[in-house]
Amino acid sequence: MRTLYRAISDEERGTRGTRKPVPKYQRPLPAAPKAQKVKPEDLNEDLAAALAARVEESITFDWLRAHSPVEIPDNPRAWGELLLKELYPSGSRILVFTAFASQGQYLYVVGDGVYKLGRKPGIKAVKAPRLPAGGDNGVWFLTAPITGKWEPNPGKRDPQGNLMPGRRHSACCTSFPFLVLESDNLTPDVWLKILVQLADPIVAVYTSGGKSVHALVKVSAATPEEFNAIKEGYILRLSPVGADAAAITPVRLSRLPGCMRHGTTGEFGTYIKYDKPRLQELLYLNPAAVHGEPILTMPSRKTRKAVK
Repeated sequence: MRTLYRAISDEERGTRGTRKPVPKYQRPLPAAPKAQKVKPEDLNEDLAAALAARVEESITFDWLRAHSPVEIPDNPRAWGELLLKELYPSGSRILVFTAFASQGQYLYVVGDGVYKLGRKPGIKAVKAPRLPAGGDNGVWFLTAPITGKWEPNPGKRDPQGNLMPGRRHSACCTSFPFLVLESDNLTPDVWLKILVQLADPIVAVYTSGGKSVHALVKVSAATPEEFNAIKEGYILRLSPVGADAAAITPVRLSRLPGCMRHGTTGEFGTYIKYDKPRLQELLYLNPAAVHGEPILTMPSRKTRKAVK
């Protein structure tokens, strides 16, 4: 079975080929990436535990914040906008949700601010003072920036068979820059010890306001096909150690840090309100992350102030 040990070791060593390099002008052009159906492997708890055991120190939320290249502000209400401003270019349009199954309630335009969106096409967006503070099940953002326009959704039809409009499907997205890694099968302490060892360019780590910790990984895909070609390697390498393969999709909602989550939806669709709201916490932010520099190698307390 393909193990994560070998994958991480290969990344740490780099390619050690013995062949002479072929001049660039003699190399064939790469083929266009194609999406493939990859079957994830079942969780190997022994492998996950052994990998986590390679990290002797405790990886706590405070440890991650102390090693974050961008300083995490004390005020949680600043976290959501900070993450979006740091990770997306000026002018990017990011869809924000307080209802998961909706078409989005807010639009954050980097460099311009927040807009409250209409529920249907033709309703003009209006400027809002700030991002939402929370929601019944929390707050999410679509990791792929969008055009902001309603487009026919090939995957959704009304009872008459007509394509229904939407603003959160792939035809509305301008690029697919990030991939989400999360695990509902591992405890946070084990999952965090695995995440900090990865050589992949992790740009952010944050909590769900529940039991999950999400990691946002830079993949810089231009199309859904390119994204799906990239995700194959992640599924093969990380599903055996707890990564949720179903969460690795080009159009993906992920938790927006700094927002409150007031409850959760149970197994049978029943809403369960928490005794007190839970914060979706921002733990780590590194927009300049590059392949080959695991979080574990980041120096402590050498931070820079966030972009204003």
